[in-house]
Amino acid sequence: MASAQEKLDLFSTANEILLNPRLPREDYEALYALAENVQKEKQLQGHVWLATSGSTAESAARTKLVALSKKALLSSAEAVNQHLQSTSNDVWTQVLPHFHVGGLGIEVRAELAGARVVSALKDGRWDTDHFYKILFQERCTLSALVPTQVYDLVARSLPAPPLIRAIVVGGGAFEVELFKKARALGWPVLPSYGMTETASQIATARLQSLTESDFPEMVLLSHAQARKNEDGFLQVQATSLFTCYAQNSAQQARWWDPKVDGWFTTEDRGEVIQGALHIQGRSKDYIKIGGEGTNVAHLRSILENCALSVSPDFPLKMTLLDMPSERLGSEIHIVSLLSQEETENIVKIFSEKVLPFEKPRKIHYAKEIPRSDLGKILWAQLRNSL
Repeated sequence: MASAQEKLDLFSTANEILLNPRLPREDYEALYALAENVQKEKQLQGHVWLATSGSTAESAARTKLVALSKKALLSSAEAVNQHLQSTSNDVWTQVLPHFHVGGLGIEVRAELAGARVVSALKDGRWDTDHFYKILFQERCTLSALVPTQVYDLVARSLPAPPLIRAIVVGGGAFEVELFKKARALGWPVLPSYGMTETASQIATARLQSLTESDFPEMVLLSHAQARKNEDGFLQVQATSLFTCYAQNSAQQARWWDPKVDGWFTTEDRGEVIQGALHIQGRSKDYIKIGGEGTNVAHLRSILENCALSVSPDFPLKMTLLDMPSERLGSEIHIVSLLSQEETENIVKIFSEKVLPFEKPRKIHYAKEIPRSDLGKILWAQLRNSL
């Protein structure tokens, strides 16, 4: 098995298990054993195991694992290279971990195109200034970031280096206001949609959108198809689709393949219009407050934009979540790392933009908002801390 630091042999039949080396040893070993047992039982060859983001997992040991064939990884990389017109002249800067599909995807794309990959993590972690310095030093042309990392660049008002020609942004909702601020600084950001189950992005804004000011559509890449099912959920068919899931539960370890006739039903509501994806949000984000329906992800987007309008770094210091309410079923709470005055100012702006039942009913002042290595909020941990 390859460690989280070794280069993969993309054309061998060997299986690889790539896990976060910072996981507690007991959790790491539990997940590693799970992958080993499943690939033996299912007689898998030429597969790579990766963990999903795990933001809602009860514990690290119960994080869902995804088995991706090396053919799926190569198919994704070929489609992305084609979309970005990537060649051997490109230099990718990598700030997403090797054990995450976004980081691994960069390595596969570069190998196929004959491009160079430069790591821009500092001691294995994201550091805005270090990333910025590497872009200039190594004359980087391509990169992939999550929205949190774009926030950091915008918060420092850092102008884009002249040679960087495209940055794919995925791994979370990319807010319109943040997009506009990044583009105003010259960053060639391309919104994308993808997941571990599809070996990275399946839809990305076109390169030509970099000459336009409007938030661009995310068009399906050449290797993927998508449709809306009768319940309004997005379904995906692609040559980069995963083989199966594996997960430890309180009862037993299990593996399963949720695809039906080659189609994978996502947790996202959305539709396809003339080859472009339009995402409305995840099923778990739709709640009812006193009988009135709302979308928590949409409310969170409004809050982030309100915070961003006050200060570029404020969106990382507060968030919104739904909490159970005996009277209303659910209610909206705010979690903030800011001062009471700063928080109440932003909440006031937010409250003026939402419906009465969507207004926050409680503010929690916290010392931290738990996040993954990619900056995603760990919702289960956050709820348990309140």
